[in-house]
Amino acid sequence: MKLEIVNRLLEVEMSISYNGETKKIDKLVIDTGAAHTLISSDIVEDIDIYFENGDPLVSSYGIGGEEYSFQKTVDFIRLGTYEITEMKLDFGNLDDWGINGLIGLDILMNGKFIIDLEKLESVQNH
Repeated sequence: MKLEIVNRLLEVEMSISYNGETKKIDKLVIDTGAAHTLISSDIVEDIDIYFENGDPLVSSYGIGGEEYSFQKTVDFIRLGTYEITEMKLDFGNLDDWGINGLIGLDILMNGKFIIDLEKLESVQNH
């Protein structure tokens, strides 16, 4: 998976599929300090991902304080050549950040990714 440094952050692209609709999302920051992946709810409205009654709510704590998001199970995510089906993702407000989401340890550890900062790539450790 190709990594890119943008504003001194590691960014990647990821595809997600929900109810048969697939979308490629850019400006996703690799965040080894985030337990869960968080995607901007605004960026996925066009594939009908939005909060509905009964969706689990998740609270997160970080530099900005406490934030809330909702959780959905997507059909699959694809990060480079790595794919996970029936993945639970958090969706929330990232308006002030200038990014479309954070790739957290839930995906990075599941995929056993190794991040090579010299080559700016990530590979899976099989």
